[in-house]
Amino acid sequence: GELVGRGIFRRLPVDGNVCPFVFTWSEDGTVWASGSGCSVFYNASLDGSENTEMKRFFDEDRFEVYAVRDIAKDEEVTHLYKSIEWRECFKDLKELRRRSIQIDGADIASSDADSARGSFAEYWNADHSAPTLENMMLDSDAGTMDRLERPEILSALPSLAGKRVLELGAGIGRFSGILAQKAGEVVAVDFVDSSCSENRRLNADCTNLQVMHADVTMLELKPNSFDLVFSNWLLMYLTDDEVRDFAKKVLTWLKPGGHLFFRESCFHASGNAARRFNPTQYRDPNAYSQMFSESVSADGSRFQLLATNCVESYAKMKGNVHQMWFRWEKIGPMASNRRMRILQTGQYTPAHCLRYEKIYGRSYIYTGGDEISQQILEHASPALAPGARCLDIGSGLGGTALYFATQRPDIFVHGVNHSGELYSFVAGRHVKQSREVRERLTFELAPEGGIPENELRYPPNSFDVIIIRESMMYLDYQDKPVLLQKASRLLRPGGRLIVVDYGFGKPDQDVNSLFREHLQEWGYFLMEPAEQRKLLQRYFEVEDTDATEHFVRFMDEGLANIEEHFGESALVRQNAGKDAEQLELIRSPLIGQMQAALPRLSADAVDDAVEAAMAKLNMHFDAERADAEVCKADYEWARRTWMLERRAAAEGDLRWTFFVAVKKGVAES
Repeated sequence: GELVGRGIFRRLPVDGNVCPFVFTWSEDGTVWASGSGCSVFYNASLDGSENTEMKRFFDEDRFEVYAVRDIAKDEEVTHLYKSIEWRECFKDLKELRRRSIQIDGADIASSDADSARGSFAEYWNADHSAPTLENMMLDSDAGTMDRLERPEILSALPSLAGKRVLELGAGIGRFSGILAQKAGEVVAVDFVDSSCSENRRLNADCTNLQVMHADVTMLELKPNSFDLVFSNWLLMYLTDDEVRDFAKKVLTWLKPGGHLFFRESCFHASGNAARRFNPTQYRDPNAYSQMFSESVSADGSRFQLLATNCVESYAKMKGNVHQMWFRWEKIGPMASNRRMRILQTGQYTPAHCLRYEKIYGRSYIYTGGDEISQQILEHASPALAPGARCLDIGSGLGGTALYFATQRPDIFVHGVNHSGELYSFVAGRHVKQSREVRERLTFELAPEGGIPENELRYPPNSFDVIIIRESMMYLDYQDKPVLLQKASRLLRPGGRLIVVDYGFGKPDQDVNSLFREHLQEWGYFLMEPAEQRKLLQRYFEVEDTDATEHFVRFMDEGLANIEEHFGESALVRQNAGKDAEQLELIRSPLIGQMQAALPRLSADAVDDAVEAAMAKLNMHFDAERADAEVCKADYEWARRTWMLERRAAAEGDLRWTFFVAVKKGVAES
């Protein structure tokens, strides 16, 4: 965790898909920059043994490099090239990493599943087969870390009483015995025979524990036979295709309503154990979220993300926030309409989140960005004494919650999201916040909008302020009073509820038909402000302000951002195929230059080399054109949507209202 170096970045008008000497300098990988000092000379670690990581501050054009483990004297400073997976200029490096891992002078090709399994088997059965805690955790200080992290992992599990549990990648059984003590039955599986033997020895007194020696990729079990599938460091030893197959298998094995829990190392290695080679897949957390969110079984069952976070023990002890855990629930095809509507929209994929941010601003998917967050903060301030607690229901990309936490470092903020895609996206970013912010700002998933009894299940009078920003409109008419009743119970007497919401500006029957179709398409359930006020007055003293004029202004700002980032003048659309027409003109000069530089090269070899270069350039131009088409589609969608809502507001069909509601004191109520 020690600082190795820092510096500044300069943004450059180059394409990092072609030029390997620049860094990605935006979340969506469209901006490129070069760093000061030696930053551009750090080599990539191809075996997972990198010793540094770079923290990038895009808004400030600066970077900081931190050690992720002890760096020996004279050891080369290396880091992880995350973009090696998708940048064309790193194609050779990617192939080198995946196909040319050297073990005792022999190549292990990992281009097919059998070879990949062979490399993982070699990694564990030969190099790390000793049945010790240090080997399982690949860390010399495994005892200390185990004492800290094991209770944390167990605290994230659902109730095990009377449940049937499948533990995969069980190792020597550091979790098996505890699971067996709590559950009705545990089946623990590992593909290292010596680990299975040690698990049986250590947990010999657990009569409800069955230890199996098997490879998870070959495992076949009865459908609907387990309440919980648990793994700790398993999926990073599977290929992407194997993870997808694993997800489908687990959906089959789990009972309806059953849970899947897994924990993985993301981005880079964590332990300090020496590795002769390392075939481990250190993925981006969003990759796991996407693979499991997309998995659907033959009967229509799918996964719903319930919770995810970094392992705080590693964050505190090692400064490593890239140990991530996930807990999912199997949702059957007969799940509630409310939950299935959220699951099936696909509205909040990572690409779509980044698209919203270009329009609304970083960390926002709703109107007004920081300006409205500041207004909400001002309305909430009378209830925000030092130590106050704030609940943000429908927190989106976390913009309002983060604004409160950073503007008021003396309060605690908890954000609740209704979309697993949004929640996962926010969680991946949140772990990169400073420890001080992470300890005061937390996030949670409530996939049914906080309506059922098992959601928003906090003690009465838990919060001083509750925010519902552009979220009430997604609730059915019968669900709106349920959420407000819960908010009333959760607020302390004198606490404040701030609601910002869409409403009808006219009676429903007078609303423009195009706008009414838009509401149906997006799943909006609007009320007239008078009805909204009457509903709030059941529980609160209410003041409301018509802010539609400001809404129109924000729509105009959004339209300007849409033009800048997606319109015809957008860089990605301007540059698409711009040089493709000139491609043939460089063929002859290229042949001449190659012949001059390498005169002993045969004519056929020169022709082959030139053809390869031309083919690579054509691939680049094809990718540019594809990106431009996506950008154009985004432009048409966004402009149509923003224009429609702006027109609705300007013509009186849509009203945008601020409600400030105060919970009455005990004597008053």
